[in-house]
Amino acid sequence: MGWTADMTMHVTGYDRPRRLASSIRSSIMAVDGTLSFDPVSGGTRLRWEWDLRLRGVAAPLTPLAGWFGRGQEKRNWSDLKRFLEGQAASSSAGAS
Repeated sequence: MGWTADMTMHVTGYDRPRRLASSIRSSIMAVDGTLSFDPVSGGTRLRWEWDLRLRGVAAPLTPLAGWFGRGQEKRNWSDLKRFLEGQAASSSAGAS
């Protein structure tokens, strides 16, 4: 959207290999979230749960930001999955 802001991220929980929790703060938002990783047949299921709150004059737009953010998160994790699976396919294709 053309703007930037400094952010501070703190890891608030870590239970390898199952869970990573974090807290992110900036002048425009506060986000608390958890990533969960569960083994499933053929891979790992990733779940995320975020509590996002906009600050200041943008605070009333929090529901809209949450809706937009869910779509963005889904794209981010889907892109990472495709990238990692592409790397794995490249690695196994080169193996003899």
